[in-house]
Amino acid sequence: MSPARAVVIGAGIGGLAAALKLARAGLSVTVVESAEAPGGKMRSVPVDGTRIEAGPTVFTMRWVFDELLAECGTRLEERVRLRPASLLARHAWSREERLDLHADIDASADAIARFAGGAEAEGYRRFCARAAEVYRTLEGPFIRSGQTGPTGLAKRVGLSGIGDLWRIQPFATLWSGLKEYFRDPRMLQLFGRYATYCGASPYTAPATLMLVAHVERAGVWTVDGGLSALAGSIAELAVADGAEFRYGAQVQEVLVSGGKVTGVALAGGERIRADIVVCNGDVAALGAGLLGRAVVPAGDKIARAERSLSAVTFCVRAETAGFPLAHHTVFFSRDYRAEFDTILRDRRLPPDPTVYVCAQDRSADGAFGGGAERLLMLVNAPADGSERPCQPRRSPDARAT
Repeated sequence: MSPARAVVIGAGIGGLAAALKLARAGLSVTVVESAEAPGGKMRSVPVDGTRIEAGPTVFTMRWVFDELLAECGTRLEERVRLRPASLLARHAWSREERLDLHADIDASADAIARFAGGAEAEGYRRFCARAAEVYRTLEGPFIRSGQTGPTGLAKRVGLSGIGDLWRIQPFATLWSGLKEYFRDPRMLQLFGRYATYCGASPYTAPATLMLVAHVERAGVWTVDGGLSALAGSIAELAVADGAEFRYGAQVQEVLVSGGKVTGVALAGGERIRADIVVCNGDVAALGAGLLGRAVVPAGDKIARAERSLSAVTFCVRAETAGFPLAHHTVFFSRDYRAEFDTILRDRRLPPDPTVYVCAQDRSADGAFGGGAERLLMLVNAPADGSERPCQPRRSPDARAT
């Protein structure tokens, strides 16, 4: 009897993990990816004779990959080289106002005390304790659960955990929650930025996103070759287990017959038979019928859901001067609320954006040999690119940020 056939749409990290696990289980797996390489957002782009990581640059929660690769008989450190970061990020509000956060809580508290005073440093320690409590409460029933939606979270926590769930303020906003620990507006701005990690505003995102602070203190690593190298390594493992990758191929429709999926149709007309189809893409694409009306969830409103933040990125190779960059540096805007109002209400790029810079040739603390270096710069933007493409003349001037 021939093995069941599975098609995975999209070679982002979720699709790669699915392909690897399915192939490892003995299924015949075909991954269909419209790009020319695996990784999805975990990608690099050619710039000035080199390649620059243009997607995620921070690697945390390595246990996810430790467990995935252990299931496949290998170890993460055998696939990629990881370097732990003691300096998490440098934050700046002006040329003189800058604050480094460290993996070590004492080092961060000392830095905050020098920057904003002892009360803010004590608030930071209490904040870290709450972030750890939030993480412990949500790790089992939410983070590790196959059902990650908020509906039914209380049921998964169980009666014994209702008190813990209530204490982590699931219905408060991140911004209001942070005010219990910080008074300095710069501290609110710094830790409010955790909301943007999942494309949200700190003024509307839940206070449970405090858990990001605990995740980062538990370990941040840089990956030699960038996260695109990690994606490539996972793809190689899937191929070794028999998975086939079809790059430069666009899925036009998920085929359905008799209420069951039967495969996918590609844009060029080719059909690939499958007993299982895994869609590793934006769930709203299914809800909007972009992969066929037959797979639109009945009664589901995902097509009409509000989209999260997008971003405008700049990948450049240039010489830098005037500010001591770390590997990760954030330059904050002067008015955070106005920035998010401009993006989410006015649907345009803010004139004074918060700018994230990843100096990819630097160590975590900023050590660099000099000369031109690879830089990824990112500003938050409304998710209107398909309807209103961002015009270069309207983008923030990268030279001025």
